[in-house]
Amino acid sequence: MKDFGFMNSRCLYLEIGQSSLQVLNGSDGLELRLERSENGRLTGACKERLTLSLQGFLKRKSWHPRLRALCAIGARGVSLRQLTLPSSTKEELHRLLLLQIEREFPLLPDALAWGYRRLGDPELPRTGAGLKQELLVAAVKREVIEEYAEILNECGVNPLFTLSALARSCCCPKPPASYLVLDVGGNQSELICCENGTPTSIRIFPWGDEDVTRSIADTLKVSHERAEELRIAFEQESISGGEMGQAIQNATRTAVDLLAGAIKDNLAGQRLYLTGGNPRLGNLATRLARCLGGGMECEAIEIAPGQGRSAATLGLRKSYEQNGGSALLIIQSRNGDAAVRGLRPAPWKWAALAAALAVGSLSFPYAEAVLLKPLLARKLAEIRASKGKLLMIDREYRFLDYLKKNQSPYLDAVSIIANATSPGTRFDSLSMNRRGDVALRGSMRDGQQVADFRSKLIHSGLFSTVVIEEQTPTPDRQKVIVRISAQWKPGASRESLSIEPPVSDLDKSKAGGKEEKPAVSREKDASTPAAPNPSLPLKGTKE
Repeated sequence: MKDFGFMNSRCLYLEIGQSSLQVLNGSDGLELRLERSENGRLTGACKERLTLSLQGFLKRKSWHPRLRALCAIGARGVSLRQLTLPSSTKEELHRLLLLQIEREFPLLPDALAWGYRRLGDPELPRTGAGLKQELLVAAVKREVIEEYAEILNECGVNPLFTLSALARSCCCPKPPASYLVLDVGGNQSELICCENGTPTSIRIFPWGDEDVTRSIADTLKVSHERAEELRIAFEQESISGGEMGQAIQNATRTAVDLLAGAIKDNLAGQRLYLTGGNPRLGNLATRLARCLGGGMECEAIEIAPGQGRSAATLGLRKSYEQNGGSALLIIQSRNGDAAVRGLRPAPWKWAALAAALAVGSLSFPYAEAVLLKPLLARKLAEIRASKGKLLMIDREYRFLDYLKKNQSPYLDAVSIIANATSPGTRFDSLSMNRRGDVALRGSMRDGQQVADFRSKLIHSGLFSTVVIEEQTPTPDRQKVIVRISAQWKPGASRESLSIEPPVSDLDKSKAGGKEEKPAVSREKDASTPAAPNPSLPLKGTKE
């Protein structure tokens, strides 16, 4: 898309994968693990750890110029299109691309980070009647790029993003016109197909080195760790014969056949390059060529081991050193052009900054000492006076926060059960523990009363589940013996409860009258079992 030869200072090379981050800075390298949430975004703790680790690795001072970085991202969520547009000027091309992207991609251009690269001979004229231009366009959700850019900007790095699959293609030694590049990971693989020197598609397969290990474990009925040991020994030819060697060979062939079957639908050309972190890629290339057949050549690109050294980071460095990164497809956000322009050196800005620093270095120390001394003295006095109070407040806050997070809602549960109870209900036992398990046993008037009681418990917002374990009528068919189990919600998702007295009680208290006990008829006493004495403790309550 652009020639980035103006980036003549030190450049970083990064590969951002699904589970790891590789950084190459000259001869130094760094590898960091990534933790992602269910939606694929990095967790907050992972972002903080990445920022601190990168800042410690780069050791950049605040007065140093910002570093430049080429960042290769994985193919997950990336869409690749080849578009044909009429010849146009640069301004018209940008407008035509926005219209085509809006038509070709499921999201609006404002919601995407995208980039393009011209195809064909760059020396051919770009404008003229009846001329066409071929473009390769890649797009991904803007949130993906902005998440990585935010971390790198905090570390003083100006990033430019491209695709890992395109960067790996730069490592292929003398590739033919049409070929494939397969990067084998632990649990997934990326395949890019190139026809006549142009990338046509990128695919992700849910297949990795772990599939071979799992196939051996399933065949030999051994643990995963033992299967990994046997796989390594087999690839090193420590196990080559006998029943064990034959079983491992069959299991490996079964796993490789699955990969070969997925690749056959995407074959382009007669050569397949393999990359990845497995030091025994040559063995996999031999087996894969045998499974694909048809004269397909499989060649493993061996990468010297070391942190930060991967096919993508080395391909980025090779492309940058040979042609300034012009062969890469740069993915930019909405302000990407402005960001690229901001990377260009501005000599007059450096001169102005040097003059300002010279003046400031001479005047600021004296002005600061005179102007800020009274303010600093006042601040120090206030800090000393409030230091003791802050320590006490912090200690009390930690204590109250501990109580709040660890207390169990026993009283809330009992109050809700009491409010949900209808006349004629009798509880023989109630048990609760700190894990939130609640068990009730008693009797109710009929099945409808049991259903109403369960509905009230669920609607209270305290319990996540309420299950009627047993519902048996008494021999005289006057009552229903029930056994109910429930589980209250975790503290983070539990709704706040408001325990208030009934409206009638509030009215009586406002009127200042004394509450009178309701009269109970002899008929009701005879037909309704006596309720348990509330002054007696309930059985089975435990921590």
